[in-house]
Amino acid sequence: MAFTSILKSPLVYVSFQRIVGGTHMRDLCVRTLAPKAGERILDIGCGPAYYVADLPVVDYLGFDTDERYIEHARARFGHRAKFFCEPFLDEQAGRHGKFDGILLMGLLHHIDDAACDHLLGLLSGVLAPGGRIVSLDTTVHPKQSYFEHLLAVKDRGEFVRTPEAFEALAKPWFGKIQGSVNEKMWVPSVHYTMVLSDPRSPINT
Repeated sequence: MAFTSILKSPLVYVSFQRIVGGTHMRDLCVRTLAPKAGERILDIGCGPAYYVADLPVVDYLGFDTDERYIEHARARFGHRAKFFCEPFLDEQAGRHGKFDGILLMGLLHHIDDAACDHLLGLLSGVLAPGGRIVSLDTTVHPKQSYFEHLLAVKDRGEFVRTPEAFEALAKPWFGKIQGSVNEKMWVPSVHYTMVLSDPRSPINT
């Protein structure tokens, strides 16, 4: 609990991410999304959004429910991005239009199946034609080491899943799912990324 409280500090959080290789994984997600100048980018669970400085000139909207993270992001990047201290729910999906790219970095393993299903349904409705979603989450799978598994189940997120379980949540909403297990971290840890596209049966149209 004390360690979780320490991570509430944006500076401590970013430093911790650098130490454990989290910045590497987030950089990988941004490269996978490959945002182009002029695109609309939605980032849910953006935290301090320290990677905004490396983005091209895009119409970026970041959402997070941690006020300290959002204040930090606004202070650093408010001149080139918009940040909202609120969850991304039906109201927000209906208010902000379509997006070319969506980032879900470290989000889905923090919410239960019902919430994941509803969120992915909303995002299928706000994804522009030809758009893509990139997600990143801690995962468990049979081939990981004991220490990798231990770190996964001790993650702050209470809903760490197998790659197959993450994909099962996305299948009702997206026709194309490209998944990848990523193990190149400074500490024993395994993450799963998905690239989602070809939305179908969106909640929001």
